[in-house]
Amino acid sequence: MKKILLFILIINILSSCTNTNNHIPEAIEPTPTQQQIDWHKLETYAFVHFGLNTYNDLEWGYGNTPVSTFNPTELDCEQWVMTLKQCGMKGVILTAKHHDGFCLWQTKTTDYSIANSPYKNGKGDMVKELSDACKKHGLKFGLYLSPWDRNHAQYGYEDYVETYHKQIDELTSNYGELFEFWFDGANGGNGYYGGSDESRSINAKEYYDYERARDTILKRHPNAMIFGGTCQTIRWVGNEQGWAGDSDWCMINPEIDDNHKYLTHGSANGTHWIPAEVDVSIRPGWFYHKREDHQVKSIAQLADIYYRSVGHNANLLLNFPINLDGKIPALDSIRALEWHNLISNDLKDNILKNAKVNADSERGRKFKAENVIDDDWDTYWATEDDYNFGTISFTFDKPVKMNRVMLQEYVPLGQRVSDFYMEGELNGKWFKINAFDTLSTIGYKRIVRFGTVELDKLIIYFEESRGPLCINNIEAYCAPVLLTEPTISRDFDNYVKIESSDKDAAVFYTLDGSEPNENSLRYDKPFIFNENVIVKAISYDVESKNKSSVAIKEFDLSHDFFNIIEPKEGTRKIIDANIYSTMYIDNNEPLTFEFNEEQKICGFRYLPNQSRDASRHIVDYELYIDGKLIKNGTFGNIKNNPIEQIVRFEVVKGKTVKFVPTKNTDGSRNCGIAEYSIITK
Repeated sequence: MKKILLFILIINILSSCTNTNNHIPEAIEPTPTQQQIDWHKLETYAFVHFGLNTYNDLEWGYGNTPVSTFNPTELDCEQWVMTLKQCGMKGVILTAKHHDGFCLWQTKTTDYSIANSPYKNGKGDMVKELSDACKKHGLKFGLYLSPWDRNHAQYGYEDYVETYHKQIDELTSNYGELFEFWFDGANGGNGYYGGSDESRSINAKEYYDYERARDTILKRHPNAMIFGGTCQTIRWVGNEQGWAGDSDWCMINPEIDDNHKYLTHGSANGTHWIPAEVDVSIRPGWFYHKREDHQVKSIAQLADIYYRSVGHNANLLLNFPINLDGKIPALDSIRALEWHNLISNDLKDNILKNAKVNADSERGRKFKAENVIDDDWDTYWATEDDYNFGTISFTFDKPVKMNRVMLQEYVPLGQRVSDFYMEGELNGKWFKINAFDTLSTIGYKRIVRFGTVELDKLIIYFEESRGPLCINNIEAYCAPVLLTEPTISRDFDNYVKIESSDKDAAVFYTLDGSEPNENSLRYDKPFIFNENVIVKAISYDVESKNKSSVAIKEFDLSHDFFNIIEPKEGTRKIIDANIYSTMYIDNNEPLTFEFNEEQKICGFRYLPNQSRDASRHIVDYELYIDGKLIKNGTFGNIKNNPIEQIVRFEVVKGKTVKFVPTKNTDGSRNCGIAEYSIITK
């Protein structure tokens, strides 16, 4: 009898083991390569832009500025690398050649290079100097090589393609291991082109022979990611403002998913694993401009960028413009370090480490729910085969506060989750946690932000998934409150408003250019100011004595001092302080200001429509004062980076200013202007 009972017990144990479904979940294609997984884990790294544009105050050089103007006297690539490393960056990508065609290495392909500049008497090699500094200090090294070349006489013809591939060959042969190779998407248009001074167009998908470029790169650097071109392994996110979509799939179908919707959000039905990279500059522009010294992004802005890039399943490529001395400016360095320290502090103490974890479905003990808090990236909680949904809960011994939840899927088996939400429980009462963003995808990493809540139980509901759940990490934090800088505006009636998003914060400001503090003017209501003025303001918490970064806004003379005489209608929209209301005027039609009396005019400000999908931004323009052409130019990168354009020139006395847009970003007949003003101070 005992033998029979023992036999039955063994059968039951074996049966129980069989029913645990302890096998690895089936991968859902597409899945990442090991190289792509390693890239995901980098999360943040740096761009540096430096070249002739730096010394000629340009964003997109035309290809005609003299090589002799490139002469950094205190260049220090080690300063760049050590600064970036302190800021948590895992690597750096150098713009070896931008659209102007100027090459920062000792190339045999063109005379338009560092070899013919005064820098180190023509013996310098910026690519080598930065590569060596990266090796010394343990950062990964990558390169940007613009396909477009506005200097090369043969651009647009077959000879240039061979030149371009020789440049790729040089850069991939002589400077050590590369973790990423960057092809910019700006291709064709007007340029110097060896003196031809004309516009040339190309078919980018066919002209550059990107397939050949891929083979060259991967033959020598098999672990390198390729950004752009027709053989990309990572994709542009579709903007240069620093955010990926609330929904962000790592997959796209490169044959059809080439519009901005798919760049920003990916595609649940994508055929290839091509995750998003977010590229954004710490300043408004990509190259250094002294006029932007007061426009370095605040800590709050950089924190928001982090949470909307890395926290939205994308990698962050943060640009640092190198200044005229050849260094990362001190203010940029300090701001980036403060930002890194802030994020590190936000995500320092994982509240879930000691929580009790339960799930409604487990795929055997190997895939238990506790795996999400074990600090092992390669273990994960998985649900059973028929569970394309599920819940997981975390129970605490006593109430805790939190305002961040981080989630990660085990992406080697594919990206799965498409919809989830969270609830909290406190003293037996349930409430929904209202996230700042729409909750849909997770991918490699998703960080959910919400207002601070107190709870003794957290439950996460995974509503939809492309297959059984595979979640390898969940963390929760209570980040300190960060004061954001106030917003400053002046409306049509000349009322200056200074508003803080922090309801309990006081606002202090100055009008004399000095830095505001708690002893400055305290803002309590809008005030009238119609002349030139620089307003600086801070949010200030009286109890903690914490303060925000300084907000700065420059105002020019208001419409009390001029009339807009052309066009006749719609002009109020460009002086109403509404960045979304837009006046449209036809190409080659003037916008004309007539001042009440003669002014010392020294520039203008143009702001494109700031709506997310706005179009028809001005590219080329002419500016006349009292009938004389004073300035013409191009807003080079305005389609991808539609920030305020500030143009300054030597003082010209006059009463009538005529601004004429001649070309826009979309090739249509009219251009959009959200805000416009004349600089007279």
